[in-house]
Amino acid sequence: MLLVNDVFQQENSRYRVLWRDEFKVYWINIDTEDALPESCEISNLNKQLKDGMLTPIEDPFQSFILSPPSQNEWGKEIQKKYWEMISSYVRNEPGIYDRLLRGNMVNEILQNHSTTKQTVYSKFRAFWQRGKNPRALFPNTQRNGGPGKLKMRSQKKMGRPRTTSIGKGINITNEIANVFRAIIKSQYLTTDENTITYTYNKALVALGIDRENVTEEELAEAPTYEQFYHFLQKEISIVEKTKKRAGDIHYQKDLSPVLGTSTSQAYGPGSLYQIDATIGDVYLVSESDRTRIIGRPVIYVVIDVFSRLVTGIYVGLEGPSWVSAIMALANTMTDKVSYCAKHSITITHDIWPVVGKPEAILGDRGEMIGKTVEILSEALFIDISNTPAYRADWKGIVERHFKTLQLKFKPYVEGYVTGVISKKRAGPDYRLDATLTLADITKIIIYCVLEYNTTHPIKNYDSDADIPPELPNIPLHLWNWGIQHRTGKLRSVSEEMAIINLLPHTEASVTEQGIKLFGCFYSTAHAIKEGWFNRIDTGPKRVTVAYDPHICNSIYLRLDGKYDKFIVCDLTERSRQFRGLTFWDVWRINKVKRQANKYAELTKTKGELHLDYEIEQIIAQANAKKPDTSGLTNTERVRGIRENRTNEIAENRHNNTGLVPNQKKPLTNTSKESNVVFLSGESLEDFSIPDKLDELYGDDE
Repeated sequence: MLLVNDVFQQENSRYRVLWRDEFKVYWINIDTEDALPESCEISNLNKQLKDGMLTPIEDPFQSFILSPPSQNEWGKEIQKKYWEMISSYVRNEPGIYDRLLRGNMVNEILQNHSTTKQTVYSKFRAFWQRGKNPRALFPNTQRNGGPGKLKMRSQKKMGRPRTTSIGKGINITNEIANVFRAIIKSQYLTTDENTITYTYNKALVALGIDRENVTEEELAEAPTYEQFYHFLQKEISIVEKTKKRAGDIHYQKDLSPVLGTSTSQAYGPGSLYQIDATIGDVYLVSESDRTRIIGRPVIYVVIDVFSRLVTGIYVGLEGPSWVSAIMALANTMTDKVSYCAKHSITITHDIWPVVGKPEAILGDRGEMIGKTVEILSEALFIDISNTPAYRADWKGIVERHFKTLQLKFKPYVEGYVTGVISKKRAGPDYRLDATLTLADITKIIIYCVLEYNTTHPIKNYDSDADIPPELPNIPLHLWNWGIQHRTGKLRSVSEEMAIINLLPHTEASVTEQGIKLFGCFYSTAHAIKEGWFNRIDTGPKRVTVAYDPHICNSIYLRLDGKYDKFIVCDLTERSRQFRGLTFWDVWRINKVKRQANKYAELTKTKGELHLDYEIEQIIAQANAKKPDTSGLTNTERVRGIRENRTNEIAENRHNNTGLVPNQKKPLTNTSKESNVVFLSGESLEDFSIPDKLDELYGDDE
């Protein structure tokens, strides 16, 4: 199947598919500097594919699109300028591929913009050759040195010499630029609505200007307001400034664009998907123990607006969130034959022919806002839009589908909720009727989706004039007709790369024990080779990683913030206790550990307090028994320490009967002598064990 953006090798040339209909394809040579779109018959291309003369290859510009080399403000302004210039024309498909019509469009651009014909054609060519993506218009500065950086050729003041103001002025160095950025971020890019003048004055103070004793001569040699204003306009885009100063809530509610949801705004399959979630109206039981009721499932559905075809689903127990949404979005981009096979359902590709990424997704404000959504939008070039608050009717197509979907299996399942959720007096308790597991309800919903896609007629479908009246308003029929006659929106994508970019991203710390994320430690050959874990500063302290909340065995390292590559990091033996668990389990275990540690700290404090009390009591009792020694001199008190210790040792020996219980006391010297016959006729004075304390410690006297 020839999809838009597919790249093929033909002998020594590489071509990208730009557009196709039922009979012909427009493509372009991506290696020629003066290439223009060419028309080819689909039958001829299919024959070349069959004969091996045409071979599908990986997109050579995927890395450039995912991570353009110049994403600074300078590059963004250039990309934005040229995209505004050509966007309305490159979307005019297939007219833009006709030589005469394209010539008229170029003349119109020359009338409305200050540019040249060579520039217009070069931007058309860059857009087509690099993947029909606005990010293709970023300047390719991979071989250039330092785009957007400050150029300091000498210490001489740059610009026109002053004629009216005193002093010579100074250049904006890297140090001054860093101060400007910090002040702009803290004082200007906030909802306080501070003026540029106020921010400029704060920057002067940060540069060391004494507000109380400053002179005109000192100000003349400081950065001017014009320099600061120019830096601000160059560094901060109007969109970023509006977002920061208006606030996220106000911007999303009143200022951000929202795609329409009517069929007229969806040109063809893949133009616009709608995604939403609902709580299933059925109670489930555990797969391992069917006596345990586990609650109601969360059902995510993704629908193509043009055809009303269900393009992706997800059934789980997690509440509506981005984690659940990515499973549904990933399902839209992956092969449905293998997905159904995992659930023991056999289908062919033509039954559910949805593979590839859409042009735009309309979601809800909850899960479709955040850092991960920004990554999805930038990396995969999918426009993400959200409905305003309290306007769920903007997603009416997918909202209505939930009722249609669940009504299909309502008559057959036990535990279906038909009224209020809570149990009324003498009313049925739906929870007690639960019979299905999560796997069972997933299979049922897959069958319902297959039946809906292939047989369900769409009532009141507002079709365009070119759609044949005899075409049944069944989602699969509308989808297939749109693929043949309205192509250009559904785009191929690497399944693995799409799923990785869909996963949640966060920062992890690099330690001697490994890459630490949520209390788990990971390692990879790349980090070991680079010496990240050595006990010297040889690697980064923080890295960006993607993780799948459903399994903690591996995470995915994103080097240098690039979206086109990743490195798999595996769990180390230090964290073997977490192997096979989900990150929800990890978070739960860590929470229990923190609670146990807090309780242990209280126990430790309690023990220390008790120890202090016992020591103080012993010392107090010893002080109470201390005799009056005021009549003795110091010499008299320390005299006889050796004899005193010997007597004390002897007394302790008689008081302690040994370690063995019920052991008799040792015999006295008299009894020992009475049982001994001396060969020499003389008796020893002492039969006790020799005392070596004096030899060990010396004489205290």
